[in-house]
Amino acid sequence: MEMWAVATLTLVAGLVDDLRSRKVHNALVLALLPAVLLASFYYRGFDGSVTGLSAAVLALLVTIPLFAMGVLGGGDVKLFTVFALAVDPTSMFYTLLYSVIWGGLFGLTRSALQKQLFTLVRNTYKLAHQRQRLQAQELHKIPYTIALLLGWFTQLTFLRAGGGL
Repeated sequence: MEMWAVATLTLVAGLVDDLRSRKVHNALVLALLPAVLLASFYYRGFDGSVTGLSAAVLALLVTIPLFAMGVLGGGDVKLFTVFALAVDPTSMFYTLLYSVIWGGLFGLTRSALQKQLFTLVRNTYKLAHQRQRLQAQELHKIPYTIALLLGWFTQLTFLRAGGGL
């Protein structure tokens, strides 16, 4: 098993937890943390583990503002940070970028299928212009771990196409 598989399994575990309970539990993240750290040291050695640690720190720095804006849940932030331990900063960044794109596509599709696209546009406008704080039930929520996993698969696809893995 290589680190890309460890990273994938980390996100899959989070997805299963999220789909079952609509949240990523701290117990899962705390169980994954030492497993990913040990795998990182085993497969990449000390230097690779330092690279993973730097990716995790950057993941926190990037995702905490997204949590503060309500884009990501706290469990998503913690899961993504543990995931970042298994990759490098570049893969972490692109995975997050692609997940935002996937999340946007899912949100638009879900809203259109539920005939709530106008509501989504209105709520987005309100948030963007900070005219008022939206109530939780007004926000369109999706299990973001799906977008994170698809963002990672997109990054893996581009890495393999470019000969990176």
